[in-house]
Amino acid sequence: MPHFGPPDSSRDCLGRPRRLVARTEERYAAVQERLAEGKSLTAIGRELRLDHSTVRRFARAASIDELLVKAVNRQSILDKYKPCLHQRWNEGCHDIPRLHREVRELGFPGDVQTVRRYLRSSKESGLPGVPRPAARPRRVVRWIMTALDRLTIGDAQELKEIRTACPHLDAAARHVRDFAAMLHDRRGDLLPGWMDCVLTDDLPALHSLVAGLRRDQDAVVAGLSSSWSSGQVEGQVTRIKLIKRKGYGRANLDLLRKRILVMT
Repeated sequence: MPHFGPPDSSRDCLGRPRRLVARTEERYAAVQERLAEGKSLTAIGRELRLDHSTVRRFARAASIDELLVKAVNRQSILDKYKPCLHQRWNEGCHDIPRLHREVRELGFPGDVQTVRRYLRSSKESGLPGVPRPAARPRRVVRWIMTALDRLTIGDAQELKEIRTACPHLDAAARHVRDFAAMLHDRRGDLLPGWMDCVLTDDLPALHSLVAGLRRDQDAVVAGLSSSWSSGQVEGQVTRIKLIKRKGYGRANLDLLRKRILVMT
């Protein structure tokens, strides 16, 4: 069982650096590294997906200690009740809702999530009795569909952990990224090899996709290889449908033809 000693503003209840401290150190190192490479603040902000003012603050800091002073001295409405939480945790009470009710009786005005976040400290803390929240499926899908160099450091790390824990998802993510690269680079000639590779894994959903692609493989290869698209045609079809609907079902083909020609 982890032991809670005297509260340390820079460390969590397991003695590890607080999430805010770890994130500050991580961002400072990343910004300084890119500054040394000669990159501009705008380029760094775009690469790390940080606000320009945040990048400027990290770039102008004389040292990491200057940033950590602000990070570790932030006041929290929970500060007054932390000793009580430490004591109850050491006594074996790991029921977060119960701990929240107890500090509420002492006057704590916050919600249960504040207590949960403090005891968890970070997603990597792994405290007994505090289960790690699973990432939402939509969020994981967004991470998979986003280029790795455009993910935040935290998101990339969490996606890596999820893929490591689930071999099927790791294989699916790999195939999705390969297909995206094939689409981006217009390498339709790689499609047959990609489909054969997909069939070697136990991924029924992607197997169905491969079956559909093979039914019209030549057209798919052409679509992945050519810079042309049917966007213009689809746009005109949508416009004609809109004109037709304005006739409320009373316009015959001749009238529809005239309206289209007049409105062109």
